[in-house]
Amino acid sequence: MPSLDELAKTPQNINEWFLSICAHVAESRRVIEELSKEDPPTEPFKSKYAGRNMLKSALQRAQSFQPSTDQETSRIRCAQATIFLYIGQVSVDVEEPKEAEKNFQSCLDILGLETTNKYNISLLLHAHNLLAAVWSGRGDHDKAYQLLEKAKELHAGYLHSKLPAPKSYDEIFMDEFSSEERNVMFEKLYTNTLFYLAQVFGVRGDNKQAAAHCHITLQRQLEAEDFDPLDWSLNCATLSQYYVTMNNYQSARHTLACASSVISNVQESSENSTYSDESYDNEKIVKTRADIERCWIKFCVNLLKDSVSDLEASDLSEKVSKITEMKNNFEDEEDKEDSDKKDEGKEEDKKEEEKVEDLEAGEKKEEETQKQDEEDEQKKRKTFSDLVDVEDIELLRITNVESGQYEELVPGELCKTYEDARKVFKAGSKFVENAIKYYTFDGFVTDYVEIKQDLSGLYKNLAVFDKDESRKCKMHKRRVDTLTELVTPLNIQHFRQICRQLRFELGEVKNTMVSLKYSIAVELPQEQQNWKKINNLCFGAIQEFENFCDLLRDPNDKFPDTLSDETVRPYVISQIFIARLYGKFRPMDTSQKLSFLAKAETHFKKALDYYDSHLKQCSGMDLKEEVDVAREMLHFLPRKMEKIRQAAA
Repeated sequence: MPSLDELAKTPQNINEWFLSICAHVAESRRVIEELSKEDPPTEPFKSKYAGRNMLKSALQRAQSFQPSTDQETSRIRCAQATIFLYIGQVSVDVEEPKEAEKNFQSCLDILGLETTNKYNISLLLHAHNLLAAVWSGRGDHDKAYQLLEKAKELHAGYLHSKLPAPKSYDEIFMDEFSSEERNVMFEKLYTNTLFYLAQVFGVRGDNKQAAAHCHITLQRQLEAEDFDPLDWSLNCATLSQYYVTMNNYQSARHTLACASSVISNVQESSENSTYSDESYDNEKIVKTRADIERCWIKFCVNLLKDSVSDLEASDLSEKVSKITEMKNNFEDEEDKEDSDKKDEGKEEDKKEEEKVEDLEAGEKKEEETQKQDEEDEQKKRKTFSDLVDVEDIELLRITNVESGQYEELVPGELCKTYEDARKVFKAGSKFVENAIKYYTFDGFVTDYVEIKQDLSGLYKNLAVFDKDESRKCKMHKRRVDTLTELVTPLNIQHFRQICRQLRFELGEVKNTMVSLKYSIAVELPQEQQNWKKINNLCFGAIQEFENFCDLLRDPNDKFPDTLSDETVRPYVISQIFIARLYGKFRPMDTSQKLSFLAKAETHFKKALDYYDSHLKQCSGMDLKEEVDVAREMLHFLPRKMEKIRQAAA
């Protein structure tokens, strides 16, 4: 094959010249893609640099060719733009983003001289995607967003034009593809556009659009059968966590079910030896499945947590309604005598007016209902592409996946009863059991602890739905056993932060048990009241909170003057809890009671001293209610202690 220098000196027609350029571009890409795999660790980019130089030489020759017709000009421009894109791709590989940006932009500048057609649309779309990725990597997400939105416009515009299947950007230097293959490759480029947009929306804080674009990317990958099932299932499970944050549990459950279905198929295929790809080794499959199980755990924990919040809000609303009803009844009785004196004729006129108004309102409501039904039906008929920009992303569903059996595992709406909550709890517990088969304590301490803390959260929220206070205590005792089992073997020096979390949570759990035991005891006959156990629980809760506070000390055992922001609220709350617990001990002799009340006073003061001396740091930490109670108690305790002294005198 003649060299490029030799070709440049020899008069040729464009076809002969172009074939030679194609051969040299193919050779450069062979060096880049194949020989680079054999580069030594000391020179990891040796072949890529060599191949890029070959591409630059080919580009130089392409720029020197003098076309004689408009058709030849268009063909040469397309070749130049493609080589610029190849050089940019190599620059990304060798970690030279500035050089990559320059070459991708040159590609777009050249294509900007041409009308969009079937020869350059794929190249345009790909260049926009690649340049957007470069700008995003350099932190300029606004530029990336603009490029990707332009890519969306290009894709939509070409589809709307109903032109033939666009050629691949590689086809200028290689054999042609079939029309079907071209369409697949073109749509894959657009899928990449949506994928990049999902990430850019996420960085820009538009989580709703990020989720919608991610959802549609997953769907398109399925439809094109162009995806890694392990990555796909994990991405799908991760998407569910966004839906959880938006309290959209139906969509969260759906995406999790799809993820579980796909990973189950992979595992089944692997066990039957139908997967020969080395990337699907058992270790990777098991890890991916464990990660999906963890997403299910978070789903269950948050579903129960939000169900508890909804239950508490309903209880509060019911109390307010009863109070309002009593007030209204009282006012109605006062006004009844006056209302009876109203003119009978006016009353009839008013009733007639109300009938007319009710009739008009009924007709209007019927029209609105019909209109809403039509809009809902229209939304259901929308395609995935139509739904990218709509508000109702809960309408999105992933098809082509049999997910029904997994969706039946857990409810998709808030729990109203203990039976509903228990179903979520049992499913969550099973997911915990499966997840820790991979994330063991020996190999994954942090992950194991987090999973077990989620199990504690499942017990905590289930207990709210149980009316039996004795059973509630047993659930919290399970939490104590679980958390104690975690914290006991941990090395404090290496896992100080985790130990703090566990000690504080243990204090909260034991404090809750004290309150439950206390309320049970006061309802029992005096001879059946077991205050010794309650006092022991008080001591246990106090000890856990004090352990937490000790873990805030520095290596020299000195308590810091200023705590880190994440430990301020737990510290102030711990001091207030300790103070309250000292006030719950009973029965005791007078001297011990006074001693414990004095300790309660000391710990209330510790909480207020830190809060008052760090007002700026404590602002916005949701501490005002607790601090106000602590101030009231500091006024109340001295009087209470004085009364006890007087009574004992």
